[in-house]
Formats: sequence, structure tokens, C-alpha cells
Amino acid sequence: MQTLRNFWRLAGPFWASEQRYPALLLLVATVLMTLCMVGVNILTNFWNLHFYNALQALDYAGFILGSVQFIALQIATAVFTVAAFHFQQKLTLRWRRWATHNLLAQWLGNQRYQKLKLTETDVDNPDQRIAEDIDLFIIKSLKLSLGLLTSVVSLFSFLHILWQASALVSVPFAGEAIVISGLLVWIALVYAVLGTGVAFWLGRALPRLNFMQQRREADFRFALMRLRENADSVAQYQGEAVENARFTQRLDAALENFWALVKKQKLIMGYSTFYLRSATVIPMFIMAPQFFAGMFPLGRLTQVSAAFGEVHAAIAYLVEVFPELSEWKSVIDRLIGFQERLDTVEVQSQVVAGQQTEGLQINDLDIWLPNGRSLLKGFNLSLKPGDSLLISAPSGCGKSTFIRTVTGLWPHARGSASYDRERTLTLSQKPYLPLGSLREALWYPSPPDHDSDTALHLAMQQVGLQHLGDQLDQEHDWAQILSVGEQQRCAFVRALLARPAVLFLDEASSALDATNEARCYQLLKQTLPDTILISVGHNTSLERFHWQVLELQRETQWVHRTVRQTT
Repeated sequence: MQTLRNFWRLAGPFWASEQRYPALLLLVATVLMTLCMVGVNILTNFWNLHFYNALQALDYAGFILGSVQFIALQIATAVFTVAAFHFQQKLTLRWRRWATHNLLAQWLGNQRYQKLKLTETDVDNPDQRIAEDIDLFIIKSLKLSLGLLTSVVSLFSFLHILWQASALVSVPFAGEAIVISGLLVWIALVYAVLGTGVAFWLGRALPRLNFMQQRREADFRFALMRLRENADSVAQYQGEAVENARFTQRLDAALENFWALVKKQKLIMGYSTFYLRSATVIPMFIMAPQFFAGMFPLGRLTQVSAAFGEVHAAIAYLVEVFPELSEWKSVIDRLIGFQERLDTVEVQSQVVAGQQTEGLQINDLDIWLPNGRSLLKGFNLSLKPGDSLLISAPSGCGKSTFIRTVTGLWPHARGSASYDRERTLTLSQKPYLPLGSLREALWYPSPPDHDSDTALHLAMQQVGLQHLGDQLDQEHDWAQILSVGEQQRCAFVRALLARPAVLFLDEASSALDATNEARCYQLLKQTLPDTILISVGHNTSLERFHWQVLELQRETQWVHRTVRQTT
């Protein structure tokens, strides 16, 4: 029941969304086509009766008529199968588009993607949850639910045939032939229930193994992706042997779990194959004495045998789809786990986020780590347009955390911070360069402004990137092409183009030599005279570009001092 509740928690929002009406139409069309296929199966069952009776009676005209009917039934089956597939795939497409956009909106909303990384270390491979698990969830849900519908309809459709046929079967008892009402139905029911119970017992470990397989496969792919992203660093360290050992370890873990999964699947496959195939001969053995006694013709025997198979298959549906059912459950578990992380991650900082058009004001700011260790207590700061602050401290003392706190990304803090949040930009130590053209990367996160090409080329020339001016519209993975220093200068171009009211620089010039660093900061001071600069850095040479310095002297003891600007 918990799995069904989790299923509806994932599926319910789609069926309550603005997409519900077209989705319902597609679902109804799919169900109608499925029911039509069941109808064709019922007609085929009666075709068995007349066709094999014609064979037994050596009725050639009946044989020809039956052959024509058979062709018509197969054409109908093909038409309804294709139509059902068409409507089901259109529904899958619509559902997947909505579900993916919805989960992406939650993941990106309130910057949960970043806060999950900071606070939820057990969230593995969110990219797989969004890209693969949603697709699997929808495909498996539709397939299993439509299969269940087909089984239920088939069960009640053929139950009547099988119940009537039970009257033809007599059981010898105390010298008399006893007719048990619905004997074939009860036999099919008992056989299916016992078979289903054994299948569930044999495959009870499959959901856990499927869950672990998806995780370990994703971990292996992620390790390969990390090498591609850091190819230069690995090559410089000559770390190929270490990386190969790490790949081997993750691959072995995936293959070990895969083989455990295969062993369970072999057991289930062998059992279900024998179990499902053996059902087809059970009614023949039961009805054989009466058939050979001439109490009913061959057509009746084949019709009852086919009806028994349909009823048994309907009741034993869960046995046939148990491997898929276990995979469906593991997909739901992965998605619901990810959804719960998104729902429970602390998205709102305790720092009151104020909005003001000029200046920056911080009051009573406290910052601490998740383990409770304090980084900053009762800090106050007031900056006017054009002011600048340098935060200086050894690594690991909370400099970057200070910027995350002021910008609302760090949840373990309290106080208030007010500034023009609509005109704010943060330059990090390793700038993000999105896939696409260099022009898009330089304007990120704003869309490119082709009317400002003159300003763009000027800014590139000022920071020393004029050699890239003829490559603005080329699409590459620029993070792999440009050096870290060039990437940081790209970030300074962004700042010059965006002209923010408040600019945070989190070791944004750490890869630049002293000359280029001074040139970039000088450009900021000259081009953006009213912009508030808050920088994190280790180099004391940065002090000359800032009015104030926040410096850590002892643990949690920060000194806020004013320095004389020399430029």
C-alpha cells in the first residue's frame, strides 16, 4: 500500500494539472483500444470452437470461412495494437514533458540544487532521477496499469465461458460422476494464487537489487564524467592508474550487484516459464476422459483450454510481470526519496533578505556550520555606493560562507542583509561557462545583447581576451578550452557588461597573475564607480582596491578595519 501511496504522490500532480484534460482523452483512447483487443481475443476464443469443429467434421467450407475469419481477426488485432501504442506513446510524451519540467522547477527553485549539495550528502545522482527515472516511472506505470486493466477485463470476459464449460467435467466419486459447479474456475484460481505467492517469495529481493543497480551504474557514469571534466588536472598529476582503479572499483560494484540480480532473475524466469506454460495443458488433462468418451467435440476442448489460459493468465498477471513490478517499485523509491529531499531541504535562510536600491546594510549577522560551530557573531556592516570590502582569512574559515550567507544561499545563519538584490552579481573562483557560444557564456545569465557588441569587444580587450573576439558565435565546451585564468577574465567581462549595484568576488582573481589581477580590479573601480565590491581573497595586494577589510585574527574573532584607498 505504501508503494501505491507513493505512486499517487508522484503521479497525482500531473492528473490535477492543466494537462489533465488532453491527458485524460489520450488515456481514454488507449483504454478503448485495449478493450477492443480484449474483444478480439474473445472473438478468437469462439473462432477456436467453430474452426476446430470444422476440422474434426472435415467441413472444407467451414475451414475456408474460418481461415477468412482468422485473417480478419489478425488485421483487427494489428490495427488496435498500433492504435493503442500510438495513444499510449503520446500520453507518455505529454506526461514526461510535464513531469520533467515540474521536477526541474522544484530542483532549480529557491536554488535547491545548491542547498541539496550543501546539506544533503545522501542525495545521489539527481541528474539520473530527472533524466531517466521519470521516463521509467511513466513507461512502467502505464504498461503495468494497462496490463492490469486487460487482465481484469479478460478475467470477467472468459470466466463465464470457463464456468459453463465446468458443467462438462465430472469427477468420479463413490462410483458416481459428480459435477462441481465452476470446477475449472476454482482450479485456475488456486493454481494462480499459489503460483503468485511462490513468485513473490522467490523475488522478494529484486526491488532492493534493482535500486542498488541503478545507483551503482549512475556512480560509475558520474566517475567517468568527472574525469572528462578534469582531464587536464588528472593528466598533470599522471593519475591515470588511480583513476583506472577507481573506475574498476565502481564497475566491479555494479557488476557484482548485476550478477546477484541476474541470479534472482534466472530463478524467477525459470519458475515463471514453467508455471505459465504448464497452465495450458491443465484443462486438457482434466477434460480428456470426457473428450475421448465423445461427450464434446475438439473445438469445445480447444475453446475451453484457451479460456482457461486467459483466466489463469489474468489471475497470475503479477507473476508474469514481477520483474518489471520490482523495477517499478525501485524507481518509485528513488523518485520519492528525491522528492522528499526537495520537500524537506531548508530552502529559506533565517537571514532576513531586505531590498534597498542604494547601499548595503548587514545587521546582527550570526553564521555557524551544520555541526553548530560558530563562524561569525553579531556582525554589522554598512556600505555606500562605491564602497568596497575585502574579506581576508586562511582557507576554511568561512570567507565564502559569508558571501553565501549574505546572498541567501547558506541556511545556517540569522540576522538581516539589505541591498539591491535585483542588480547583484557573484563571481566565483571557478566561473561557470554554460554549453553554447562564447557570446552566451560572456553574457550569462542574461541573454546576449547583439546591440552591445561594441561594449562586449571593448570589455574583452580591456581584460586581455581580444584574441577571442572572432570566436564569439562558435559553440564549444569553453570550460575545457579556456584556461582557468581566461575563464576568470570572462567573469570580469560579465561584471563590466552587467554593471551590478553589488558585486561579490569569491576569490575571483585567484588564477590571475599580479598584473592581470590589478588590471581587472582597476577596471572595476574605473568602469563601475558606484558598484559596491565585496571580495574574498588571500593576496594582501588586493587591499589597495578596497576601502575596508574584514580579517580573521583568532577563531571566530574577526576584525573589521578601514584602510586608506591608494588608487
